[in-house]
Amino acid sequence: MNAYSLSDPQVRQGRFWPKVEACYSRTWDHYDMPPHFHNRAEIMYVLKGECLVHLYAYSAEPGGQQITVTRHRRERLRPGEFILLDQEVLHDIEVPETSYMLNAEFRVCRDEEALLSLASLASSSHAVAALLEGESRVLRGVDRSGDVLHALEKIVEAFSQPGDRALLDVLLAELLLRVADIAQDDAIAPNARSYVQQAMDYIAEHLCAPLRVGEIARAVNIAPAYLQRVFKQTMDVTLVEYVNRQRVEQARQLLMFTDDAVVDVAVATGFNSRQHFFRVFSAVTGMSPQQFRKEHRARSLPQTFLFDNAVDHSYSELDRRRAKPQSQITVN
Repeated sequence: MNAYSLSDPQVRQGRFWPKVEACYSRTWDHYDMPPHFHNRAEIMYVLKGECLVHLYAYSAEPGGQQITVTRHRRERLRPGEFILLDQEVLHDIEVPETSYMLNAEFRVCRDEEALLSLASLASSSHAVAALLEGESRVLRGVDRSGDVLHALEKIVEAFSQPGDRALLDVLLAELLLRVADIAQDDAIAPNARSYVQQAMDYIAEHLCAPLRVGEIARAVNIAPAYLQRVFKQTMDVTLVEYVNRQRVEQARQLLMFTDDAVVDVAVATGFNSRQHFFRVFSAVTGMSPQQFRKEHRARSLPQTFLFDNAVDHSYSELDRRRAKPQSQITVN
């Protein structure tokens, strides 16, 4: 049965799916694995200690009898980090200390009986589509949420108890989704602040209109889930919380400096109902709109300011004179 690369265009069209062929969770102690490659993709995850993955670019003679290494690089993996290698990537592993690792190897092949397909997964996930369309055959990531570890542990467990093919397919789908999300985050991360600023600008321009996360994400041209994640990381509030706070701030100004009815203030600031406005406003300010207006209304009334020893100059150079000390000025 032919095996395919994850980046092969064919796997994004037909009924192709990875089949797990090897799994382990084990402790390595000062171990050196000789250079090798195979027709399976492989993911390695470090739980304890560290390991060095040596990667080699190479050219092979017809028949594969002679291999010439043209370039070498080394990746150091620490706890919580993983590396995904596509098929036929020449590599070896060096474990300089006691390390505990998880590993799964899977072959991508045409499979009409598989519960899922890479094409269907890519059609429902921008991150998976980007992963399969990418040219990189090596992907390294940091599993900050622990989601990759959870999926990989379940795969190792299910593989040790064969018989439930559907379960393995679902777990593989979860693993690919988690890995693809991390790959997308790492690829876009340098631009995260720019996306957040674009989202804030769009919100400011459309604050009084109905706003949905999907609509904002389309304006910024990134996936809604990613926008929500980077917005929370950058601003320390969710996208919805930010929109509500901006609307409440605008409502505060209207309540203080206009005579508009509360229901009109709610409509003017983009709230879809009076009840929603009351609930959000109270949650943000700790008081109802009516209470806020009553307590802060004085700010919008004429105020008196006292300038001690102020000197007032006329605009006319011909009629310059000093203002009296302790002059009292009323601002209307």
